[in-house]
Parts: sequence; C-alpha cells; structure tokens
Amino acid sequence: MSMDFTEYRRRLGAEPRSDDPELRRARSLGPEFAAVAEEAERFEQLLERAIAVTPPADWLDELRETTPARPARARSARWPLALAAGLLLAVGAAGLYRYQNPHWDTVEAYVVDHYHHDGGDMLARGAADPSGADPADVQALFARFDMTVGPALQDAVGAIRICITPDGKGIHMVLNTVDGPATVIYMPATDVVDGSVFDFDDQRALLVALDRGGAAIVESAAQDPATLYALVQDSIRPLAEAG
Repeated sequence: MSMDFTEYRRRLGAEPRSDDPELRRARSLGPEFAAVAEEAERFEQLLERAIAVTPPADWLDELRETTPARPARARSARWPLALAAGLLLAVGAAGLYRYQNPHWDTVEAYVVDHYHHDGGDMLARGAADPSGADPADVQALFARFDMTVGPALQDAVGAIRICITPDGKGIHMVLNTVDGPATVIYMPATDVVDGSVFDFDDQRALLVALDRGGAAIVESAAQDPATLYALVQDSIRPLAEAG
C-alpha cells in the first residue's frame, strides 16, 4: 500500500533527508509529493548555508561602525556573545545573511520572523494529521541536541521538524491542546528572558528558560500561553538527567 500525502509530509518534515526506501519511493507518487520533497531540500540547503557562513575577519569592527545604537529592551543576556561566537543571522523567509545589520537583534524579533515564515504551514500540518507526530520521531529529533521530552509533551505533538534558530538548529513543534493548537520553538543554544511575554499580529508569545537554551510558546491572543509554561519547562530536559 502506497503512503498517503499526509503521512508523507509528516515523515518528511521530521526527517527531510531520510534514506528510508519507502520515503524515497513516495516522491514519485505525484507532483505534490515531489514538490514537498523539493521544498524540504531547499530549506535544508538554506539551513546548511546559514550555519556554514564564516564572517569576514573584520566583521566586528564593521558591525560597530554600521549598526546604530538601539534603545534598551528585554533580550537574552548572552545575545551579544552569541553574535560574536557564531554570527548566525539567517532571515527565514528570504534566506539572507547580513553581518553588517543583524536582522534578529532580539529573540523576540526572531520569533516573530520565524512564525511569519512557517508558523501557518506547521499549524496546517498538525491539523492535517489528527493522530499527531510519531513519539519516536519526537524523541529522535530532540536526541540530536542531547535532549529528551516528557510523555505529556511528547504525546501532545501534532507536527515537528528541525528549524533555524538565532544560534544554529532547533526544533519547531505544534502541540495539540484542549484550548487549541500551540506552537513551541526550541532554541538549544539561545538563552531567553524567562517569562517574557509579547504580542504580534493576533498572536501572544511567552519565552521559557530551560536547562539548555530556551523556548518560545506562541498561541492565538485569545488563548493563554502561560498555561503551557510548566509543561514546556518541565518536559524539555537533558538526556543525561533523564537517564
């Protein structure tokens, strides 16, 4: 029996470059299958280019000269250090890297940009598959970052995939909750201001500090992301601790 399109998108989203023969065969089932595979590959190439970029040796001096002073605002305590260490500035929608004028000058700016780029698509993926993500897929993706998730969060995941974060790769999830779908973006190498709340468009976001990195919970402004705070903070933890 051939794989249906919903299952194909779910599995490709979790493992876009899987060598599984069934996934490879499914690419020839129709133009929509091939289009999704091409989209996933383009995103992976963007991710690789963003992470592999080596800034010029004099980038820091140029950054100081060309970046105007900004008013103080809530931001990650390690944000300047993260820029100096990796200077990973990839704009999701356009795939641009701009070392002279950083696009994501705050975690909040990154969350808004990321959500605008693929938040709607991920919500659609979660809604298209009522059975939710395979628990094994969830744990496998978190294991890439030496992390794990507790059963309550694992069982709520409706869609999941690797994504770009300010400091490398991360995980973008959609949770199916009693109040409706919720987006959670895990940033393994990015510290956040715990409990910080901000609104954009018709969404409300809450930042959660974790043992390693941080996460952003994004829901409709009619919902309350604070109800998921404890679930996210308690569930995402290092593998070593879980063992």
